[in-house]
Amino acid sequence: MALIEIKNIKIKFGTRVVINGFSASFSPGTITAITGPNGSGKSSLIGAISGDLALDAGTISIGGTDIKSLSLGQAAQLRSVVLQSRNYWLSYSVREVIAMGQGPAEIARIDAVLEQLDMSDFADQSVTTLSGGQAQRVEIARALIRDSAIYLLDEPLSAQDSKSKDRIIKILQDLRAAGKTILVIAHSEINSLDWCDQVFDLGS
Repeated sequence: MALIEIKNIKIKFGTRVVINGFSASFSPGTITAITGPNGSGKSSLIGAISGDLALDAGTISIGGTDIKSLSLGQAAQLRSVVLQSRNYWLSYSVREVIAMGQGPAEIARIDAVLEQLDMSDFADQSVTTLSGGQAQRVEIARALIRDSAIYLLDEPLSAQDSKSKDRIIKILQDLRAAGKTILVIAHSEINSLDWCDQVFDLGS
């Protein structure tokens, strides 16, 4: 049974339609890749599924409930979101940024996630000094410390080297094995996404 159901949605900005008539379903224990050229609506789709972006038409339901009926708190409990980029301008440490706004259960998982993502060596470093790939892993870590049913990741591999990409893919596969529903925006060629269960190309 699908956890997320998308039916004939439309998203537009002003007069520009970025997604029109898109439908899909996403089941627990699966990884789905969303591909397509710049401007094809990939990030908008993630924003709509997370509940952060309103639809102009169609419906998105999670667990049979229309996402418009979910409060911000309910939506936050269901999904973890990794944004494409994040600019840090205050000199908090990596560990402090990951812990911000989290509860005791999430904070207790920080060290394990730091180790999973090979971040332990710079856990106490200021986030303003990080490379692009390191900063991206901070955002991934903030999502992974939460035990969510749904993980929405906007290009989580874009700034990673090959070793780090393999590590992150393995983590996503472990989440899939634990029954999580995972959506990943990717710029990769479709033939390199064989670790995903399904691929939707918004440019086709």
